[in-house]
Amino acid sequence: MAIQWLQYNSFEYIAELYASIKPLVSKLHTREQDIRPIGDRNRKHERIAKINDNCYILQDGYHTGDDAFPAYYYRNDDVTLKPTEAEIIKLAPIVWRKHRDGSETITIRNGTGGGAHMSRYSFLDRHLPQGLEFLITNGKQFVVNDANRYYLAKSNTVAEYALRPEGKRGVMTSRDDGVSLTFKRITKYPMCFEFVSGGKAIPKPPKQIVDKKAKAKMKDDIIAFRNWASITFPMLPKNDREYRMRLVTELSEQTNKAFNLYTWNVVDTFAGQFELSRNIISDDDHPLRLHLAYFLFSSIEDIYDEDMDTAKNRAYVMTTFNRRINKVCNFTKTVKG
Repeated sequence: MAIQWLQYNSFEYIAELYASIKPLVSKLHTREQDIRPIGDRNRKHERIAKINDNCYILQDGYHTGDDAFPAYYYRNDDVTLKPTEAEIIKLAPIVWRKHRDGSETITIRNGTGGGAHMSRYSFLDRHLPQGLEFLITNGKQFVVNDANRYYLAKSNTVAEYALRPEGKRGVMTSRDDGVSLTFKRITKYPMCFEFVSGGKAIPKPPKQIVDKKAKAKMKDDIIAFRNWASITFPMLPKNDREYRMRLVTELSEQTNKAFNLYTWNVVDTFAGQFELSRNIISDDDHPLRLHLAYFLFSSIEDIYDEDMDTAKNRAYVMTTFNRRINKVCNFTKTVKG
């Protein structure tokens, strides 16, 4: 099955392309369905459809806005349920329109739902007109126009029939979420476009913040524990695997939790033991005080083989210890960007 790349830049070309393609008629598709593959007829889901003389759409198939090739995971037992004409236009990956004033616009939509929509990405890459470019950077999709990047967000919009019979599917909605991008063709310069509307801001990644109030309540205990641990740890057999395994076994017995005996990761060892870690730090006589000190300082022991008087080494130890204290005591939390 050959993949088709279009080389075009106008509504007129799309109209001529539609007229030049013979409808595919078979036992699966009637003439009334008007299936017109853009390229290889074996890739019939990649097709061009005419809404009216002033609107054509390019379909990539298998989404809720395709009346001939619906999405597998949104199919309903009632075969009469299909997208409306308005939904077909709204959910199509590419929509070409010619307006009353003679202007031409193209509207571009990403796939619906999370995850990667590789077939949609490939389709947009191959079927955007000259002057517009589809780009993926750092896992995000963009349409590039005249060196400007426009974020093409994934959609949460599906055809209304796909929400039945439950009435909802998580965050999906039948309302247009406005993430599609519309560009106007500048007829004076055939391969030039200007951004018109749509899209949304690039989402900021989640970030971790420290609960300063909770940590401040334990400030004195943390400092005392750190001072004690920094003196005690260098005297321990820190490179002895059997000693480490013994500490893990004792920790498991004290907490009634199974741990990986061979772990060298402090996060794995004290994962979920937030209350325990806080109690250990606050209690000078806690039976697991030595265990916590050992795991908090593990993997930074090499610093003790060097000159601890250097500011660089002291800063490294302090930073690492502080980061691990935040983790084992659950002082950090992830918030939206």
